[in-house]
Amino acid sequence: MTVPWRAWASAALALIAPATAFADSTNLVDMVDDLRRIQLQIAQGDKAAYPAQLNQLKTMGAAIAAAQPETWKDRREADSLVIYILSGGSLADLAPLLKGEAVVESERALARGALAYVTNHEADAISLLGKQDLNALDARLAGEVAFARSVLETKRDAKAAVELLDWARLLAPGGLVEEAALRREIALLAEAKDVGRAAMLTRQYATRFAASLYAADFFRDLAAAIARFGLADDPGDYQLVSRAVASLPPDRRRDFLLTLAKSAVVNARFDAAAAAATEALEGAGADSPEAMRARLYLAASRMFSDAYDAAAADLRTIAASKLDRADANLLAAVRRVASELRIAPDAGAVSSSAASLDDGDKDKDKASGPALTIERAQGALDRTAGLVPDGGAR
Repeated sequence: MTVPWRAWASAALALIAPATAFADSTNLVDMVDDLRRIQLQIAQGDKAAYPAQLNQLKTMGAAIAAAQPETWKDRREADSLVIYILSGGSLADLAPLLKGEAVVESERALARGALAYVTNHEADAISLLGKQDLNALDARLAGEVAFARSVLETKRDAKAAVELLDWARLLAPGGLVEEAALRREIALLAEAKDVGRAAMLTRQYATRFAASLYAADFFRDLAAAIARFGLADDPGDYQLVSRAVASLPPDRRRDFLLTLAKSAVVNARFDAAAAAATEALEGAGADSPEAMRARLYLAASRMFSDAYDAAAADLRTIAASKLDRADANLLAAVRRVASELRIAPDAGAVSSSAASLDDGDKDKDKASGPALTIERAQGALDRTAGLVPDGGAR
């Protein structure tokens, strides 16, 4: 699960709609404070705040275009310009402003680094933003710079990227910076297979930002990543993951568990699939689509276990009409596998395999299907027989 390189910078431009901004602001510093208030509302799931953010950025862009040159000699105004850039503001009039010496010298490299970051000039961004002392920056700005630097460090040093995301969360609590930093850090920790920390931060995200517009997609992606990386294979690790999402609303939590169960089946993580499917069944209506999905994933996870007979029987009672197309296709595939698992190879195939073995390796490439499988298995047994001392089999 990865985050697009400019995801934070472009998020503000995702929705375009008119809205009423905070009209009382008279300078860029005040406008940034208003932008922060809007972003706090966004992080808490206020959909009306998204167009308000866009409108505020447009208002800020107009103020920047009309500003007198001496405006940018004020450090706070210059820092507000950087926040505007990192928040996804229009760049149309900024390049000439930043190429010259209009911005106060102490903030010039910072402003140029922010522009390099959002325009994908990675080397320049690393060089310019990497020199910034986060402790010395304006408190309103430090979190955003830490986040940008973490994105730049991800490919070079994932551990450093995680540490910078910790900084971003501490320096900019409650708003979109913390929300995005949590999502990104959890993804990096999952890739690093740090189950404990990933679960801890997931619990924090579920508690603080479950209403965010990004939350639903994030939890689906996270569930898929957990299955792909095998983070819930161990029963203890599975319990960490399960408890991490315990505070989600029931429907959202069930969606997470079902996504985890399905992804675990696809990735042959059958223990995790069974655990997630079993939990998803709890509280689901007996004939609901969610129950049908959970039963499908649970049966699929038991195909290669001692519970085969019960699983095969349950598969026959699942209503395909209550599944979407992808799950209906999965049901058909699992039923087909179930029907073939207990079919013994015919005598002809076995005889053909035995004759092939008598001829040695010269005809090995001619075998196919069941005969080839049996032949290869027998060959492996023959080659390793001498490696096991008498009585060594367990």
